[in-house]
Formats: sequence, C-alpha cells, structure tokens
Amino acid sequence: MSGFSSLGIGARALQAAQRGLEVSGQNISNVNTAGYSRQRLDQVAAGGSPVPAMYSRSTAFGDGVMVRGTERIRDEFLEARAQQVRGSASSLTSSAATLKSVEGIFGEPSDTGLQAQMASFWSSWHDLANDPTSTAPRTQVLEEAKQLAATLGRTSQQLGQQWSGTREALTVTISEVNRTASDMARLNDAIRSAKVSGASTSELSDQRDQLVLQLGESIGAVGRLNDDGTVSVTVGGSQLVSGSRATELRVDGPTLPGQSGQVQVSWAASGTPATVTGGDVQALTTALTTTIPGYVSALDSIAAKLATTVNAQQAAGYDRNGAPGAPIFSGTTAATITVSMTATNGIAASKAAPPAYDGDNASAMAGHLNDPTGPDATYRGLIVELGVQSASASRQADVQGVMLRQVDAARLGVSSVSLDEEMTNLMSYQHAYEAAARFVSVIDQAMDSLMNMAR
Repeated sequence: MSGFSSLGIGARALQAAQRGLEVSGQNISNVNTAGYSRQRLDQVAAGGSPVPAMYSRSTAFGDGVMVRGTERIRDEFLEARAQQVRGSASSLTSSAATLKSVEGIFGEPSDTGLQAQMASFWSSWHDLANDPTSTAPRTQVLEEAKQLAATLGRTSQQLGQQWSGTREALTVTISEVNRTASDMARLNDAIRSAKVSGASTSELSDQRDQLVLQLGESIGAVGRLNDDGTVSVTVGGSQLVSGSRATELRVDGPTLPGQSGQVQVSWAASGTPATVTGGDVQALTTALTTTIPGYVSALDSIAAKLATTVNAQQAAGYDRNGAPGAPIFSGTTAATITVSMTATNGIAASKAAPPAYDGDNASAMAGHLNDPTGPDATYRGLIVELGVQSASASRQADVQGVMLRQVDAARLGVSSVSLDEEMTNLMSYQHAYEAAARFVSVIDQAMDSLMNMAR
C-alpha cells in the first residue's frame, strides 16, 4: 500500500463517516414527519483488484470503504398488510356510521318517535270508543292521524336526504381517488427517472407510499412494488395505476332518491363496473344500493300496512251520518301517505247501523295496537333489526380498528425513526470521522518524514 493510496482510503473513510452523519441528521429532522421512512447508509468494503497481473501480483489487501447510497427501511409484507386492513377498517367504520345515521333518523326510543305516535293514534280510538257521539275525541283521532302521516313523510324525507348526501360523498370520494391516482402516477415517473440517473428516491417513495395507503383507505386498493421502483395499484384485480399511467373511475346510476337503476362505480374509459371490495367507496356504494333503500322500503311497507289496516277497519263501521266508513288515509308509501278525511263526522266509530250507535268499531280499531302482524309490530321488528345491525357493525369496526392499530404499530416499528438509535449512530459516525481524520494525519506525517529523508 502506497502513501497516496492510504490517503485515498482515509478520504473515502472521511466521506463515508460524513455521509453517515448526514443520513442520521436527515432521520432526526423527520422524526415527526408523517409517512417518513428512516434511512440507512449502504456501504461496503472496497477490496483490491481481483484481476492478477501477468508478471506481478498486487500486495494491496483492501481499498477502504465505498458508499453505495442510502436505503429506506421498510417491511413490504407489513406495508401490504396495512393496505388491506386499512381498506377493511375504513369500510366497516363507514358502514357503522351509516347505520348510526339511520338510527338517528328513526330516533327510537323516543316520546316523539313513530312508535309513540302510533301508540297515541290507537289510544285516540280507544277514547272515541268510550264516547262515540262526542266531537272532541273525533277531532283528536284526525289530529293524531295527521301527525302520524306527517312523521312518516318526514322520516322518509330524511332517509332520502341521507341517500343524497351519501351519493354526493361517493362522487367526492371517487374524484379524490382519481386525483390521488394521478399524483401517484406522476411520482412513479419521477422515481423511475431518478433511479435511472442514480439520484436518491427515498423521499419520493415515501410520498408515493402515503398515496398508496390513502387509496387503500378510500377504495380498498392494493399496491405492488415493481423492479423499476414504481408501484402498480389494483382495484378488484384491475389496474388503477400502472407506472406513469392512471386509469380514471366514475360514478354511474341515479342521482336522486327514488330514481330507477343502481348506483355503481365504473371505469371511465370502458364503462365496465369496477369490483370494489373495501374502503369508503364499498361502504358508500352498499349504503346507496342496499342499506338506505332497504329501510325506505321497510318504512313504505309499514305506511302501506297502516293505511290498509285503518281503512279496512273504517269500512267495517258506520259514521255519524249512518254511511259506511270512508278511507282515512290515502297513499301507499311513507312519502305519499296523507289524511284524506276532513270531516269528523266521517269517522266510523259504530259497528251497528243507524239508528243504533255504539263505539265497537272504534274499540276494534284501538285493538290493532296489539296486532301481532300489524304496523306497530312490524315497526318494532324493524327498529330491533336496525339496532342489532348497528351494534354489530360498530363491534366489527372496533375489532378492525384494533387490528389496524396493531398492524400500524408493527409497520412503524420497522420504518419509523428511533431517536435513541440515531443518537447511537451519531456517536458511532463521529468517532469514525475522528479516527479517519487521525489516520489521514498519521499518513501525512509518515509521508512528510519520508520526504525529509530524501532531502
């Protein structure tokens, strides 16, 4: 080993130690940066020439250290697992929120809810049965009927408003997915170019991986790392992002509640329905196609059963004028049901035809409160089912949330910055730098002594 080669070894040692200090400084600076992956200096020993000479051999046993660059510390398995769990957790949380909103619309149990108003309506018929010839209980019956019809209509309207809000949220979410996919495609292109030129891609890769997690949360997307450093993202097995190209999605179907057709997410270019298996998009689509329409349909069924039951019993009796009872309710859905009767004399409280007049028909009407297949029982069953579904969805969301926190903790345990470790690295690189500087100084003194001997 010559003196000049020794100086080269010392210079490379100084550069490696300095680079190590810079990497530790970068890690410490970004300890609180979301999505930042800690970096590690990639250095290897530089050996002597492996090619033997024809008439001589190299006596050099090494050529110091060579810095190959920096590497991000990440576990690809944990990253992929986090994408999957995040998509499921987001979907379950959004589904639970939808059911909670539906529960809030029905507002049961409550003194002003539909259950209490139906009980009040049947009770007014009981009062009429006790005093069938009086005007006051008849007026009360009509007022209770109007309030009941208004509550059914208001509940249906609120469910429609929730559907419209969910539809808007789905449109916004898909727009965000398209924008995120486009940003990710641009980052893929930048990473590929930087990798070709030999520049560092760590920070760009961190930004891109954050976008992958966002896509997993929004639409259940899954990323796969390619050999050229880019990441391909798929949704239901179809490519959303491939290299520098992003494929757009769109929302098809009705834009207002009650319109025909089904809301679905499709690929914008081909119109083919996209298979979405996770994320907010799955939950929002399910809410629009199944959850909210299902409760609207159940409420319509209760309104229709109420109108049919009341009108049929009304037709079985006689009003104050001696005529058979005319319908009280008109309409067949919760949104259209109204009180068609305006005169209190039209209420058929009596079973007997004139001139006799009793309250038996009103009493029979009041008895529908306990009808095992009547509107009250049907509504109670609906509320119980809603409560069970909401509680189950909340439990599943909580369990998935715990799983997500565990996966994130394991993922961050690998990739996040440890200040204790970086402090240790700083001391190690500092001592390495001091030792390399001392080595250069010693070689310089040795060469100076050699030069003095030659004078």
